[in-house]
Amino acid sequence: MTWGERIEDRGSQITFSALGQQAPVSAKELWDPDFAKRKIIQADLRTRLPGLSINMGGATSIDITREGVDKGYGLKKLRDASGISLEQMMFIGDAIFPGGNDYPAKEIGLDTVRVKDPDGTLAAIAAIVACLR
Repeated sequence: MTWGERIEDRGSQITFSALGQQAPVSAKELWDPDFAKRKIIQADLRTRLPGLSINMGGATSIDITREGVDKGYGLKKLRDASGISLEQMMFIGDAIFPGGNDYPAKEIGLDTVRVKDPDGTLAAIAAIVACLR
């Protein structure tokens, strides 16, 4: 069963969502909790689509971008536009592991905090703010 479109053109990337864009979180959490299914899909797509970046994102998705156009690229653009150095930035994400779509933030040297979901993101931000007071 799927909920909504499985392939979405997000402008800077194509996202494949195995269960569909509107799948309930409960279904997403059960589909690939150990990343095994997406690792197989990712390996297959890397073979079929050389020259593209293929990374896991979210709970059920695969993000496809031009090689080198990833979150690391975006964070460098943010550095250039804001004047804030990478050493002063911190990145919070759920896919900070090799093959994850958030991993490029770690690869370019940012301090990172890995979370499970949006609630974890809010908790991490609250903890960071509390420490800054």
